[in-house]
Amino acid sequence: MSAVKYFITQNSRKLAIDEFLAHELNAAGYGGVEIRKMPMKTEVVIHASRPGVVIGRRGAKIRELTYILENEFGIENVQIEVSEIENPWLNAAVMASRLARQLERGVRFRRMAYWILRRVMRAGAIGCEIIVKGKLSSRRARYQKFKQGIIAKTGEPADIFVDHANDQAVLKPGVIGITVRIMRPDAKLPGVIKIKPPRPKKKEEIELVKKPDEEVAAEAAEAVEDSLEGITDIDELRELEELDGLELVDDPIAVEEETPPEPEKEAAPEKEKPEPEDESDEPVEEKILDDLKELDSLDDGGAE
Repeated sequence: MSAVKYFITQNSRKLAIDEFLAHELNAAGYGGVEIRKMPMKTEVVIHASRPGVVIGRRGAKIRELTYILENEFGIENVQIEVSEIENPWLNAAVMASRLARQLERGVRFRRMAYWILRRVMRAGAIGCEIIVKGKLSSRRARYQKFKQGIIAKTGEPADIFVDHANDQAVLKPGVIGITVRIMRPDAKLPGVIKIKPPRPKKKEEIELVKKPDEEVAAEAAEAVEDSLEGITDIDELRELEELDGLELVDDPIAVEEETPPEPEKEAAPEKEKPEPEDESDEPVEEKILDDLKELDSLDDGGAE
């Protein structure tokens, strides 16, 4: 078998498996399949928004899918793994399947399409497009398009960044086709320039200019305080004033000039205290003289 035929058969088999799983796991929110060929086994990774439905009760659904893939599709040593979709609102296959199932239940297509469109854009998508084709509200077939945001239609960005999926809803009037395109949030379109906003000027720069002066002043004050510790003589303060030009001599001189008068004020009342003693001495001498005169008079009278 040539390489071209090999890849054609492999891809056609993958598409057949994808269609089978989409129909079989419709209620599980099927989002795609990956087939990895290993030396000893073949891994089949199924992406679904509801992994519990894919696994089934006690793994019954997994065993059934393994048997079908081995016998009907010819895959040897199948090992099925189920991967949960982190954000199903950004998966086109899940959204197309959900819209198709709601239309089959009788929900109006406009209401459901607008609801899915808003939820997809709210999830962070750059753009979303939903196309509904078929007998919608008339006898003749037509299509209705619902679009919001930006969608790349051609070129490499459309292949890399746009998630595309199709589904069908079978109704009584006929089959309605559904196409969903979602442009993921991580898309980087060529030619789109994003300008970064300028950084706000920090006010700390002005403070940094002032900080060195404040530090120098604080260090000078600390140095003066350290130098003045333990100095009590006026001579030493005068020498420091002559050397550094500090006006620190006035305070100690003023303190010493004010202190001498204090003992004088305290001594003054001590000198004034004996003065009342002198005043008290004069009446004592007068009393003594009077007593002596009385004694003399008495002596004179007795003599007579």
